[in-house]
Amino acid sequence: MKILKSFGLLLVMSLFTITSCQGPKGEPGPPGHDGNANVQSATVETKAADWFWDENALNWYLDLEWDAIDLDMVDYGAVLVYMENPDDNFYGWHQLPLTLYPNDQYSTTLETIYYDYALTIFWTNSDLQQHENPCDFYDANLTFKVVLIDATTYAKYQNEDLSKYENLKKLLQQENINLD
Repeated sequence: MKILKSFGLLLVMSLFTITSCQGPKGEPGPPGHDGNANVQSATVETKAADWFWDENALNWYLDLEWDAIDLDMVDYGAVLVYMENPDDNFYGWHQLPLTLYPNDQYSTTLETIYYDYALTIFWTNSDLQQHENPCDFYDANLTFKVVLIDATTYAKYQNEDLSKYENLKKLLQQENINLD
């Protein structure tokens, strides 16, 4: 009986030691992602060669792969995409979906679809015609900000206006999370 009690005590102490150990410190994240693995962001500048025309869907599209976009992020967290407006008269970051009015003839709508490890941005013209590549039309590279927020962090802010990039940035700065 004494051996059994000693064995039991040894087993309990071993389990306590195993569960209270800490593993080695992980590798630091990429620059600009300091302090919080729950929120990640990236700025993506696209060139004309990055956009492709889909003759069946009648839209331009852009695929962005990022292994941080997983099913939990898509289903429970937030994948927010903002575009820097290419028109100098209307500067700012605007959340997608977004409709632009490049001229009086038609409008352009940008939408996104998220899936495991990637997202696609669709650029559809209201007249369903193949106009110039979006970068060629604006004679500029187009820039997007992609922000990934895990479910727990997103739950804190689901009643906040995240459609404005500056609002999101201020909210996250309160938790020492920098997006730029």
